[in-house]
Amino acid sequence: MRDNEFSLIDHYFNGKGGQRHPFTRLAIGDDASLHGLPVGMELVVSTDTSVENVHWPHDLPLETAADRAICSALSDLAAMGAQAVAVWINVMASSSDAVKAMAAGVSRSLQRYNVELVGGDTCRSATNALAVTVAGQLPEGTAMRRDQARVNDNIWLAGPLGFHAAGLQQWMSGNKQGALVHYIDEITPRLATGMRLRELGVSCCIDVSDGLLQDAEHLAGASGIGMDIEVTQVSNWPELCLQLGDDTLALESVTHGGEDYALLFTAPASMQIPDDLAVRVGRCRAGSGVDIYRDGVLCHMKKKGFLHFE
Repeated sequence: MRDNEFSLIDHYFNGKGGQRHPFTRLAIGDDASLHGLPVGMELVVSTDTSVENVHWPHDLPLETAADRAICSALSDLAAMGAQAVAVWINVMASSSDAVKAMAAGVSRSLQRYNVELVGGDTCRSATNALAVTVAGQLPEGTAMRRDQARVNDNIWLAGPLGFHAAGLQQWMSGNKQGALVHYIDEITPRLATGMRLRELGVSCCIDVSDGLLQDAEHLAGASGIGMDIEVTQVSNWPELCLQLGDDTLALESVTHGGEDYALLFTAPASMQIPDDLAVRVGRCRAGSGVDIYRDGVLCHMKKKGFLHFE
């Protein structure tokens, strides 16, 4: 890199995010950022890492990869019901051109969701990667968590499933103009939906990043209950089956695909969930584990979602 670390940060990152948040007292330019927190609010923090050839194919544009990395991290705030307020980014890049490309994607995503970039770091690396830390805020005691599902709760899904996995498969197979490839270009963190669910009183939620089955099992395990899910109730099931031309491929994409970032949540049967927010896909039961049904028939699933170490 001909540019030094500090000039890269100043040129490509300083002032490139959303507008300054009242939460921020001091941002880029000092040893650390400084933040206040309104009385009665809690801080929500999450961190995530995205690595070339692990989280995105090497031939995906770096601008797109960086945009996706930011949005993937923001989705964790959506799952908690938090308002996103700040982001810190560590960029590991093979060249200054790679820094420039990733900075463009970072700026694009932060401006789209009006989130402030308050700090970070850059360094040379043989592999391009980003480590993203996000912070949000919400009223004390209202966060949606994984351990709050109860027996007889309904299970709901906000957002489509399966399109990303199908699009990625088309890209990896060389069909870069495939009908579903555009789904890998942009991740949608459902921040507004998450906040709305929290305001309705929903207390249990997860974002579907590693496939419906694996993430549902996270909820079930944390809450000490079992789940029955009917896959044909997923809102985009008919369209996905039509696009893929194969119900079995659609089942695989929905249950194991991942990176859709829909919100899977539970709510008491008495709670009214607006039709424009989510569809009901199942019910919590006594016991453990997650059973997936297709048209009422139990599916015997042999594998789960993405795991880094097996």
